[in-house]
Amino acid sequence: MKKFGLVGVLALAAFTFNANANVSGYGHVHLSHLEPAQDASVWLRASQVVPMYPRELAQEGIVGCGVFKVVVNENGETDSIDLVRSVPERGIERPVANIIRKWEWQNVSGEANVAEEKLIRLDFCMGRGTPEEVEQSCIAQSQYACTS
Repeated sequence: MKKFGLVGVLALAAFTFNANANVSGYGHVHLSHLEPAQDASVWLRASQVVPMYPRELAQEGIVGCGVFKVVVNENGETDSIDLVRSVPERGIERPVANIIRKWEWQNVSGEANVAEEKLIRLDFCMGRGTPEEVEQSCIAQSQYACTS
C-alpha cells in the first residue's frame, strides 16, 4: 500500500504543480539518514542546512525521492555516490549527485577517522501552500517507500 501511495502522491503533486506552472510555489528537500542512523554515523555533513532543491529538477517540475549510497573515505571526502532507487526512475541521479559531491564531511564520532558507507534518502517536494505546509507534506512523503 505504501508503494502505491508514494506514486499516487507524486503523480498528484506533479500534475497539480505543472497544471498551475504560472502560479508561484515552494520546493522543499527532506534528508533522511537510513544507514547508519544519524546518531550512529562517523561522518555527518559539516553544515546541517537543508540541501537546496536542484535547479534542474525544479525547472522541470520534478518531484520524487532518491536513495543514494554514499561512501565517505577516511579523509572525509566523498569517494562515490550511487543511486540505489528513485521515483521517477530517471532524472534525479545527476543533479543530486552534484549536490552531494559539494558536501563537506566532519567526523562527529569522537573516534579515529575511518571510511563509512552511508545510505541516505532525499525527497523533493513542491507545493503551492506555505513553506511550512510544503515541508510537512515532504516529511509525510518520506514515510512512503521510494519505489515505483
